[in-house]
Parts: sequence; structure tokens; C-alpha cells
Amino acid sequence: MSLVSATLWRLSRPTPRPPLLRSEGLLARPATLHVSARRHQSQNLSSDRQPEEPVSKRIHVLGTGNIGSFIAHSFRLLLSPPPTTLLFHRPSLLEKWKSKAEMIEVVREGVSTFSDGFDVELTTPSTPPTAYARSDAAPEGIDNLIIAVKAPMTVAALHAIKDRITSQSTLLFLQNGMGVIEEVNKELFDNPSIRPNYLHGIITHGVNSTAPFTLTHAGLGSISLGPISPSPNSPSYIAQTLLRAAPVLNARTFSQPELLQLQWEKFVVNAIVNPLTALSNTLNGSILSPSLAPTIQLLVAEISAVIQALPEMPAEMKTRFQPERLKELVHGMAEATARNVSSMLQDVRAGRKTENEYITGYIVRRAEEVGVRCEENRRLMQAVMGVEGRGKR
Repeated sequence: MSLVSATLWRLSRPTPRPPLLRSEGLLARPATLHVSARRHQSQNLSSDRQPEEPVSKRIHVLGTGNIGSFIAHSFRLLLSPPPTTLLFHRPSLLEKWKSKAEMIEVVREGVSTFSDGFDVELTTPSTPPTAYARSDAAPEGIDNLIIAVKAPMTVAALHAIKDRITSQSTLLFLQNGMGVIEEVNKELFDNPSIRPNYLHGIITHGVNSTAPFTLTHAGLGSISLGPISPSPNSPSYIAQTLLRAAPVLNARTFSQPELLQLQWEKFVVNAIVNPLTALSNTLNGSILSPSLAPTIQLLVAEISAVIQALPEMPAEMKTRFQPERLKELVHGMAEATARNVSSMLQDVRAGRKTENEYITGYIVRRAEEVGVRCEENRRLMQAVMGVEGRGKR
């Protein structure tokens, strides 16, 4: 294994059990799906991988917070679930995982559903080492990766597994904000000819964490999927699996232009709801207060001007980003999720670094690039910087 990547330690545990489902008195164990995952030779993204080599059906999930755990849980509820590996980036997560009996619990309208049967890997050295067994063989390659870590952590988290990713791997970015993929390309996969395949996902489900690996599915939503750039390839295995889980996830695929529009619409909503609720320490519905209307009007007007000045924005799409329409989108989402806690507020309350740099910060950076004044958004960005990382609230 390359010394560049972090040492891989595997948790010593029995063969994964099939998922245990408990819902309204139902107790069932779907049949176990046995898949033999091949192992890759350690490499630095070399392009000599044999094209006829089959792609593994194993799905790795990087980031086991609200969204990553929710997606992994949904996979295990399938009658023929894919082998699913949770990637932990710190030993404390393994301890929390064991304390939860190695299960994920999702609560929806007061009913708990449990899933188990996951594989677990730690992508950094463990302490103490006696708790884990180091793999003597080269770690298996990663063909299907869902990236659900917070945007600021993405490059560091991917760096630990970079040598296990090849040009035939598919990476699904399921995160808030923009600008992450540009960073990943610059820092990790700068050669386009051997770069992995990218998908982007937009998730509108409301998911909150009440304890480690215990989630509340507070609001039904959807997942919109599509390629980062136009691709002639057939739908990826990740996309197919998400579509199979449609009854829970409500996933749909879109073309690259359609996804770009949806991505920006979700981004605008996040750029208003997240920072304002994080600063006021209130639920999403609080932004509907008449006292905030002038501020929202200014923020939306600036964001609209930036979007319409972007060189990558198709001319026929710019009319959809007029200020009044954007304000309607923001108000509609605030009403639909009025009792939800925004992800940025969750981060501020927990004393974590927020995605401010990839939401409001991204708008400010793009405004500078295209020569648009964006002072209200700049003040908002600085205000969030002042409250993040202060400790639990």
C-alpha cells in the first residue's frame, strides 16, 4: 500500500448479518446477499486497469453523519441489499458504533427502523492497536463511493483513500454547497484522463441526529442525481441502487443541464436559510418573519446578479434565477421545512465548522470573479464565521 495514503485498519468482526428490520411489530431478516469483492493492487491512479475487469457491487460510504447514515440505512432495507462499507475517519466513531450495537436507527413518525449487516473500516491508525486487526493484503479498491462528509472535510477524507480509487470508480457527491469538486480535482485528481467518474446528488430529505447513529427522518424529500458533465455511459451502479431504494429515498436521475438548474436552486435556498437560522439559533420557519424580508430581498438580489453573470450558466436558464422567483423558492422551502433544524445550525450548536465557505463564501468568491458587488452576502459570511466553532450552544 502506498505510504501516501493513511494506514488502513479493519475492525475485527464476524461476517455481517443481514439487516434486522423492526417497524410496527414487523420482524424480518432479508436473505443475505453474498458478493465476493475483488481486491485492487495499490496504485497511484494508473490507467492500466483492465477494461474487462468487473466493477464491484460493494458501495462505500464516506461520512456517517445524518445523510451518509440515512443512505446506508436505506440500502440495507432492500430485499437484496448491496454490500455496504462505512468508512470512519476517527477511532471515536468506532467506539460509538459499537455502543450502538453496530446498527443504524431511523425514527419516522415515532416508529423506529433498525438496520445492521454493515462492514466498517477505519481509514486512520487506531488507538489502541489491539482493538483492530491490520489487513495484510492490499485494501480492496473502491468502485462505488458516496461522499457525504461535510464540504470542508472532503479533500482530507478522500486523501486517505485516494490510492484505492481509479478512473473506473464512480464518486457521488452528496453535500451542500459548491466548489468542492474543483478542490478535489486540484488537490487529488488533477489529470482529467484518469480522473474518476463524478455524480452529483441533491437531497431534500429532512434528517436530524438525536444520538450517534440514531436519526430522525423529520421531512420526506427526494434525491436528484446526475452527472457532473455530460456522459455517454449508462447509469452507474450507485444511481441504480439509489433508484431501487426509491420508496424510501424518492431518487430520480436528471440530465446535466437539468441537474445544474436544480443544484443552483437548492444552493440559493441553502444560502438564505442556513446562515440566517444559524445566526438566530432558530428553526427554518423563522426566516418567514416580516422583519427579515428586507435582508432576504437584498441577499437574493445579489445572488441573482451573480448567477446571471456566470459564464457557465446557459442563457436560456438565466430567466429562472430572477430575484422574485428565487424569493418564492426560499419562502416555499421555509414553509415546507418550518420545524426543521438547518444543517448549518446543527453544526453551530455542536461547535463544528460549518459549510459557510462553500455556501455564502462561494457566492462571494464567484461575485469577485464576475465583477458583481455582493456586500450583503459578504457581511452574512463574516457573521457566520464569528459564531462557528465557539462550542456547543
